[in-house]
Amino acid sequence: MSIQSVLTNLVLRWQFKRGSRGPLNVAAARHKVDQMARRYPPPPASIRHTPVAANPAAGLCAAEWLSVANPKRTVLYFHGGGYFFCSLTTHRPTCAYLARTAEARVLSVDYRMAPEHPCPAAVDDALAWWKAVQAEGTRPEDVVFAGDSAGGGLALATLVAARDAGLPLPAGAVLFSPWCDLTCSGETMQTQAKADVMFNPHLLPEAAKLYLAGRPANDPVASPLFADLRGLPPLMIHASRHEILLADSTRLHDRAVVQGVTSELHLKPRMPHVWPTMLMLPEARRTLTDCGTWIARRTQAAQAAADAARRAA
Repeated sequence: MSIQSVLTNLVLRWQFKRGSRGPLNVAAARHKVDQMARRYPPPPASIRHTPVAANPAAGLCAAEWLSVANPKRTVLYFHGGGYFFCSLTTHRPTCAYLARTAEARVLSVDYRMAPEHPCPAAVDDALAWWKAVQAEGTRPEDVVFAGDSAGGGLALATLVAARDAGLPLPAGAVLFSPWCDLTCSGETMQTQAKADVMFNPHLLPEAAKLYLAGRPANDPVASPLFADLRGLPPLMIHASRHEILLADSTRLHDRAVVQGVTSELHLKPRMPHVWPTMLMLPEARRTLTDCGTWIARRTQAAQAAADAARRAA
């Protein structure tokens, strides 16, 4: 465990967890992360940054591309934030880094958030962009979905929605500490409550209520852990052994394997929630490099399979 991780855990426990003991305050949370994101440096010169305005007529929310000069593949990224905060800006460094390690162009999707836009608005936005990316000529086998926390759950829910709609599926999905159970029933919600350096357990049910807006918490559209996962592409899951959402990752991995989905589960001890998005950590940079390698390998395998199927036809 790096000294950067030790210090980050101390800061998060003091500033983030200690400061969120009371009721959920949407405006305060948004203001806090927006203020922090303003201090982030711009993407490196090697990464092309292209904002995309919302297009309501086409059913598309705002988004942005972060791309290497000659991308070999495409990543659709869905940011975390409990479905009610964070933005393109907060996750721009992560998407830029992933673009470089995967030799890709990354589309970061600014999906609509609760409480203004409850479920299924986020899934609708994600699915609309998946259709749009294909409509521009991108082959599904050249694409991987990715997301962290709520965005990881959204990536999974979008896979399920795309499959159920009869749409082609991407080559795989990379999920960082995915929040895929909005019933908040995982045992680690309690067993890791003290060890988790970021979250007090009462906050997640409060955030879930904002997104659900009366929808049953076990509805697979909101909680894809309870969906039929058969037929989904391979998953790569990363989580901390000491976070309250650990059980979301372990149960997802187990259900995926039982239902015939290829899944890799990577757990690290004493790391914060969604630590692969924290680029100041050497562990995060190494993991994003590993993810880039996995994304390249998955798209290459999917391309070979698609080419073979076309030849056979």
